[in-house]
Amino acid sequence: MTPQERQGWFIVGCLFVAMLLVFGSGYDTTPTFLPALLKTFGWSRAKTSLIPSLLALSLGLCVIPVGWALDRFEAKFVMLVGTIAAGAAFMLASRAHSFFAMASAYLLLGVGIAAGTVIPASFVVANWFGARRGLAMGITSAGTTTGGMVMNLVAARVIAAHGLRAAYFVLAIPIFAIVVPLVTLTVRSRAPGAVRMSVAEAGAKLDGFDTSVAFRTRSFWMIVLAQFCFALAATGVLIHFNQYLIDLHYSAAAAANAVSLSFGITTVGKILMGAFADRISARIALAVSFVVQAVALVLALGATHLWIMALFVLTFGATFAVPLMLIPLLIAESMGLRRYGSISGITAVANTIGAALGPIVSGWIFDFAHSYTIAFEVYIVIYLLGAIASWACRPYALERAMTLGSTAASALA
Repeated sequence: MTPQERQGWFIVGCLFVAMLLVFGSGYDTTPTFLPALLKTFGWSRAKTSLIPSLLALSLGLCVIPVGWALDRFEAKFVMLVGTIAAGAAFMLASRAHSFFAMASAYLLLGVGIAAGTVIPASFVVANWFGARRGLAMGITSAGTTTGGMVMNLVAARVIAAHGLRAAYFVLAIPIFAIVVPLVTLTVRSRAPGAVRMSVAEAGAKLDGFDTSVAFRTRSFWMIVLAQFCFALAATGVLIHFNQYLIDLHYSAAAAANAVSLSFGITTVGKILMGAFADRISARIALAVSFVVQAVALVLALGATHLWIMALFVLTFGATFAVPLMLIPLLIAESMGLRRYGSISGITAVANTIGAALGPIVSGWIFDFAHSYTIAFEVYIVIYLLGAIASWACRPYALERAMTLGSTAASALA
């Protein structure tokens, strides 16, 4: 292994830690905080669901400027802004005494997650790795679900012992103490080259679609649809996962453990699916993950039985967050790397819309029907639609040939 390869894998390890402590503490702990917010403030489920929806909306509104910034500035600086914002958001949440204050904290948290985790991390990995990109992306992205596994347990224990506000404060500490110095010392947008160029100049030399051309490709719109389907269904289920199990008469501790176990299982699933994608393509791997999620929700409908609940947790956990890692791979596979940051940010708008709607849709359906069954049935269909969209994407070489052929035909006409 060359020194540059060792440096690349060291960066992957550091990104794993950053994803664990920022994304894992931020977005992934919402299933544990949701029952605590309901108990502390007495809001309806639909109103309480607005908190994670606002988080998703804020995250999504930031992804386009974050993608634009990554194509022009060092990823280190973008991630530093994000991690500091995330830490500040937890501090604000620990002091919140009203819906407006809590919503404001979660809006800031969305900014932090957007600038400090998935998009900049996937940007760095996509530029540092070629043949083993899937494995590297899988390990990096596994930090989000490892964080979900660990930080949900931390949050649940602190909430039980010291209350909601203490839990938010505890989650802020490692962000400032660990992530900020780690990003400062290790992250670089690209491997060092023989010629010194700016980030924008280096990106312009890469193969791939410009943003305007990407809009004319089938794969771009299929990725948009896959983003939406994943985010709508995954957040609609995940945010209410803990409360769903409590409603089925499982204890709060058992529900929190089930959520944590699901995150732990998907950590392994991300690494395995990343290696799988290296062999069979991100397109096929993503389609498979959507189908597995549909099967998991069928099992969820019978989760009153302990053994079916165990199968649900195993199946759901295996792939529910895998698209977070596979969709960036699919973007590189179908769109190329020239405007990877900008295209990632634009397609992630669909993720934002889905993630903002998912928790509210589930909350509305529960408030209307007093059950999550209808919501889960809708999400089964959504997952299958996502599988079709993923399968319909094309490799970059084929997409480029189709686009150039269409452009030439239009010119002749």
